[in-house]
Amino acid sequence: MRALTEHPYPMGIVELAKFVQLSPASVHRLVATLVSVGWVEQNSRTSKYQLGMGAVGIGSVALVTNPVVQDSRMHLSRVAQWSGHDAVLSTLVGAKTVQLARSAGVNTEIIEFEPGHPQPAHAMADGKLLLAYLPQDEVRDVLGVEELRRFTRNTITDLDCIRREFEEIRAQGYAVDNFERFDTGRGIAVPVLDSGGRPLAAMMCLGKLDPAQDAELVQQLQSVAREMSDRLSATGDLPSSSFEPTQSVVRADPGRG
Repeated sequence: MRALTEHPYPMGIVELAKFVQLSPASVHRLVATLVSVGWVEQNSRTSKYQLGMGAVGIGSVALVTNPVVQDSRMHLSRVAQWSGHDAVLSTLVGAKTVQLARSAGVNTEIIEFEPGHPQPAHAMADGKLLLAYLPQDEVRDVLGVEELRRFTRNTITDLDCIRREFEEIRAQGYAVDNFERFDTGRGIAVPVLDSGGRPLAAMMCLGKLDPAQDAELVQQLQSVAREMSDRLSATGDLPSSSFEPTQSVVRADPGRG
């Protein structure tokens, strides 16, 4: 399921087997089961597989009923109004970051994002943030399956360089992408934390952000993300994160040297 989620095009059995590191015969049996329950569909012409209507339906229901997604809209709107740029709530699915909710800012010029549309985690602030808190062996499994694609001249594709940046992200408590996915904009992301201090999702501001205002924007994002966690906790709707991070998240002040 994760393999089909991460790839924008249908995949064949051999492709899936390589991705999940299982034999084609094993993958074929697993896929056949998913097809039988409607979670995966097979193209009648190419014989390749893609997510089925069953999976689409479940995901759509979750987007409109999940309390984290619903509550985030109010908080994202505040960030968008204050900054003038897009505010996004996202989660990590394998090597992709998936947008769950978005509030548009008045200065937005970046391409339209649709809920559920995946983006490469290694080139986005929200993706790098969430990847940074995964155990090292899981990062290797997620990013080491395929060659990392370069989207702009600033995209980091070397795993050693990415790991060093992950150390910085964990130390400072936020992530930045400097025109690594789009030539037209950059992003800053902070974690929305569960009651144990583990990343539940990423809250990101995206657009033509002025680097001189990064410190102020990080503080604003951290404040709003903290309020969101507290509000969900008060209503009993704050779930436990599925992340098993390498260390607790640090809320650092970017204005301090």
